[in-house]
Amino acid sequence: MQVILIFLLFFVGILVKSVNSERYTVGEGYGWRSAPYPTYYEDWGKTIKLKPGDELEFRFQKPDDLLQIAKYDYYACSSNTPSRQYNNSPATAFLLIPGDYYFKSSNNTNCINGQRLYVNVPPPNEDKDKDNQPGVLKN
Repeated sequence: MQVILIFLLFFVGILVKSVNSERYTVGEGYGWRSAPYPTYYEDWGKTIKLKPGDELEFRFQKPDDLLQIAKYDYYACSSNTPSRQYNNSPATAFLLIPGDYYFKSSNNTNCINGQRLYVNVPPPNEDKDKDNQPGVLKN
């Protein structure tokens, strides 16, 4: 019973935080397509600070698509065990809980050439979040 209550409180906390969620367009104006250089999406991912509740929007044109995959498939550029496939654009990936998220094109050649994205959503830092609220004075 206690475990369920703790999980429920954690989940409610994430939902409350999602009110302040951000939506990021992957690749910004370039979109989600064959990368112009091998580290393009990796470099883009380093420019954003994610939090639970944020969203990633992927814009692509057919025949391209998007797979959410496991860590192994990300590094191997394989599509053996996608946890989710997005066929229609724009595709929105909801980053509801802290953790690692991996995405790639189902075209393995495009993945090898850099059309893949890894992002980490760190757990909320309550003290830091309180300090960043408007009207809250720091000691």
